[in-house]
Amino acid sequence: MPGHPLWTPLILLAAMLLLSALSAAARNQEITLQLALELSAEGNTQAAALELRRLSLMAAEPEQQAGYAWAAAHEYGRADSWETADNLLNRAEQHAPQLEMPVLLLRAESAAAQRNLAEADFYFQIIRDNPRTDADLRRYAARRGAVMLTRMGDTTAAEQALATVADEDNGLAALEHYRQGRDKKPMLGGLLGIIPGLGYAYAGEYANALRSAILNGLFIFGMVHTAQHDQWGAFAAISFFEVTWYSGSIYGGLDATNRFNRRRQQSCLDGIMGQAAYSPDFKQLPLISLQFEF
Repeated sequence: MPGHPLWTPLILLAAMLLLSALSAAARNQEITLQLALELSAEGNTQAAALELRRLSLMAAEPEQQAGYAWAAAHEYGRADSWETADNLLNRAEQHAPQLEMPVLLLRAESAAAQRNLAEADFYFQIIRDNPRTDADLRRYAARRGAVMLTRMGDTTAAEQALATVADEDNGLAALEHYRQGRDKKPMLGGLLGIIPGLGYAYAGEYANALRSAILNGLFIFGMVHTAQHDQWGAFAAISFFEVTWYSGSIYGGLDATNRFNRRRQQSCLDGIMGQAAYSPDFKQLPLISLQFEF
């Protein structure tokens, strides 16, 4: 019976055991989170993600489960394990729909890392156009979306994306400078490489151009000299190496042209992004707090 004298100590003992178990569980979660933070700071992102994933399974409330799942997805993304990150984002989205914007941000980064540029821009556009989006997140999404569009060759749409937020003069200037320039033609670079060094010079790699011209010139001189003195063994050896260097001049002109185009585009992308970056404040977990730099 509840009023029996034996029940009181039993109830007290059960309460003490329950409080002790809850305290131990809370302490275990605290230690696990501290370990995850240290692993993340050390760059051991896979291990940090595993600890955060463990915390997601240990959490009692759906919002807490979602917060830890998102953080684990972020760490898996840093480790370039985007497929696993996407699965955890599904869990975060299911448990806490209010995390829509942080989830979309990581989905966009995942698509970008996997070269799905149109999909990445789609996510960045949703973030940018949502009236509830934080101003810093909107600004970051505008820049990242512009980068995706520029990589796809649509600089007009990239300009429109940047125009949706204020104070993006540097990015707009980088786009305008990029549009005013011209890509080199790889096929022309290869054809010019028929004359040793000229393909490199066309791509603006003058040191490589000079090196190619000198080396091919030396080998050609050696071929002529050995042929004039009937040194056919040496002629054959020098000719073999000259074929290698000469074909390298042709391929090098083509490759140098592609490098020029990549450098030109990357310079534009760097101008668009500037110093923009974000990082989650894991000390706020299981709440998701993003810190931006521009």
